Amino acid sequence: MIERIYIPTVRRTDNQITYNNLPDKLKERVIMVVEPAERHLYKYPCEYLEIPEKLVGTWTQLAETRLFIHKHAGAIKYCVPDDDILIGRRNAKYWTGKSNMEKSKRRATQEEILTMYETVDKWFEEEDIGIIGLSDSGTPPANNEYEDTKDVYSYIFYDGRMISKVIDEMDITSLRIAEDVLFLYEALSRGINTRKSTEWMYDNRSMVEKNLQNTRVVWTDMYGDKEDRPKNFYQSEEHYKAMRYIQEKYPHGVKIFEKDGKMKNVKYWKKVYNPSKSSLESFF
Repeated sequence: MIERIYIPTVRRTDNQITYNNLPDKLKERVIMVVEPAERHLYKYPCEYLEIPEKLVGTWTQLAETRLFIHKHAGAIKYCVPDDDILIGRRNAKYWTGKSNMEKSKRRATQEEILTMYETVDKWFEEEDIGIIGLSDSGTPPANNEYEDTKDVYSYIFYDGRMISKVIDEMDITSLRIAEDVLFLYEALSRGINTRKSTEWMYDNRSMVEKNLQNTRVVWTDMYGDKEDRPKNFYQSEEHYKAMRYIQEKYPHGVKIFEKDGKMKNVKYWKKVYNPSKSSLESFF
């Protein structure tokens, strides 16, 4: 069972999209991870976990908070979604040939979200799968129910039985941004494989709803007001430096190049994955 759902959040005390759209059965498993100074502002009927005061305002607060969550979770199976997520479901016709809904994709029902959690739990019993995520709702449909050794973001499940064994040796707090990419590389290189569901999708509402964009802390803290932010986050100097750091650690896993006056990068997840370390017995 996915025992806990950790939702790290800040400056969104009255608009918890991820929490509000969970089935009641899953809300019982939620732990909101908050800054100590904001704890009294949250009124949701769930468990709370305050990050250490020493992490607040630090350069790598996001990465440090994620590490804090991983250590708190220990050896259980758990989920760490962003706080602004709606779950969607894609039509099974793309990989079965048989349609199971009117549209190509739509919002997932409460029962379907429960089914998704049950599916993820079963996938964790496969030998090398330790990290599972959903597809971005904006990506085109695939012809498989899931893809292995892929990048996963924003709504991620972890098998703590595997993660807890290597978390202390992983480099996951060196970057302020692209820390999620670094985490995946560190896990894959240690034989912890990833799986991305193509049936289940996440939708980051703060990416599209103007009234939510100003609460995106990474943007605000890094670049100030909206007019000071780069038009393309991936062209920022901060992002380029982060990818260079990852490339230095995994030269076979990242290619950085310039095209049409813009910096680009390609990530080779399968080249980083080390299946020789993937035996489940080695973790247990």
